[in-house]
Amino acid sequence: MKNKIIIISLLVAIITVIGISIAYFTNSIDIENLFETKPYGTKVDEEFESPDNWLPGTTTPKTLTVTNTGEVEEAVRISYRETWTSKNAKDNEEEGDLALQQGDNKVALINFINPDDWTKVVENNKTYYYYNYKLGPNETTSELLDSVTFNKAITNDYNCVESDTDTSKTMRCKSTGNGYDGATYKLTFSIETVQYDKYKTAWGTNVEIADARPEPEPAPIVAFGLNVNSKNETYETGDKHQMFEFEHAATVQTPALTDYRYIGNDPYNYVYFNCSDLNNQNSTSCETWRIIGVFDVDDGTGNYEQRIKLVRGSGLSEKEYWDERISEDYPSNDWGKNDWNGSLMQTFLTGDYYNRTGEAAGNGLKPSAQNIIDDAIFYLGSLPRLANNSHNSEEMYEMERGITRYNESRPTNWKGKVALMYPSDMYMSYAKGISDICFYTPESCYHGHPGTSWVYKSNITEGISFPDSTWFVTPCNYDSSTVFFSYGGGSLADGGGNIREVVRPVVYLKSSVKIIDGTGESTNPYKLSN
Repeated sequence: MKNKIIIISLLVAIITVIGISIAYFTNSIDIENLFETKPYGTKVDEEFESPDNWLPGTTTPKTLTVTNTGEVEEAVRISYRETWTSKNAKDNEEEGDLALQQGDNKVALINFINPDDWTKVVENNKTYYYYNYKLGPNETTSELLDSVTFNKAITNDYNCVESDTDTSKTMRCKSTGNGYDGATYKLTFSIETVQYDKYKTAWGTNVEIADARPEPEPAPIVAFGLNVNSKNETYETGDKHQMFEFEHAATVQTPALTDYRYIGNDPYNYVYFNCSDLNNQNSTSCETWRIIGVFDVDDGTGNYEQRIKLVRGSGLSEKEYWDERISEDYPSNDWGKNDWNGSLMQTFLTGDYYNRTGEAAGNGLKPSAQNIIDDAIFYLGSLPRLANNSHNSEEMYEMERGITRYNESRPTNWKGKVALMYPSDMYMSYAKGISDICFYTPESCYHGHPGTSWVYKSNITEGISFPDSTWFVTPCNYDSSTVFFSYGGGSLADGGGNIREVVRPVVYLKSSVKIIDGTGESTNPYKLSN
């Protein structure tokens, strides 16, 4: 049996803060004027615990950050020095007698991180890591490294003697004391800071340190696998297949939110949904729906998550009442109620449609769809009657999330899995110059603007110029029965819920659902993960 006894200690964190900047705060007073400078300070934070027995292949955590504790903007750079001292040299109080490399292998591997935040340069035969951004008061750099590894490829320096007896064989190994066995590794960092506007002069460097860190792109959207164009404010060729960013001020029921919507005539927002088999998503086993966008959604507990919002690409084959009450209590000419809770439309979508029963059995939600949607809050704030409505799309959005309704006994929102679009969902699709008439004055958006919005264009079947009307979830506050629907050429209309109109169900996917394939084109819809 071969026994290897290897004892190596790691001494880290001899840290030097060099106050180069002090020279720039020395005051010269030749006349009786007093000059006071702002406080200047730097703090270094590290996390490290020295191991007692550092073996080849072992990684030891080590982090390092710099904080500006003063009131003067700083530039930061860091350098480091390594030494390996053998056991014999250590006993003789010598230092650094071992090489940092053994052949082609570096003995200690310093694991640097955050390469986008630090620039490595060699200046005057010395390696520096410059922090890429100005460090303002109370700001902290990102971590420069996260660990140090003793390279497992390093060979040990020991002599072994084998001895035999009648019953056993013994191998005894002993370090010579002249190699990396029992050695000490010392890693010393030097942290330098200087006032930001003097760093090039003080350090004699050409490295560019930015005045501010750039704003990050909206990472959650990237996670869904969708293409976002959040910077362009106008709809231009080349942008039209991407989602656009909309920032909304706080409403009575919601905080300030940012959502991302598909707009224009024919964006790449086609997606396979309600499939018989999620493992085989195609036009035969799935329906084709459209992605309205990505929204911060209240799940009913006050928790907001970014989730994808879908609408069925075509209406259900059977038109449905929004609400019609014909019974002993509701005469035949009754227009019903525009209260979503308990309405025929709501009970149909959450009942027959969701459970695939009755007339909705052929169009209902299959298990594959039910498994990837979840509850969401749908807002029931009402809009004024069309004849009195001169509100733009953003104002519509605000009123939908308001608390105005026919009477105060009506709820202001509803939690569920399936509902309908808002009027603002249609009129936001005209935004950013696509149709200013439809976006800013929806009451004027008539047949003169066909084909400019994908929501209007695909109410029933792609390519039909003036499809049938489609129900919205939003009631009208004019009376107890009036609701809204899109009419003919994509304009907003109001009327009683006692007529049958096209139903295009709307759902919010779970936040865990991602796009895993497809381009979003009508010929290659997106495919979803489960």
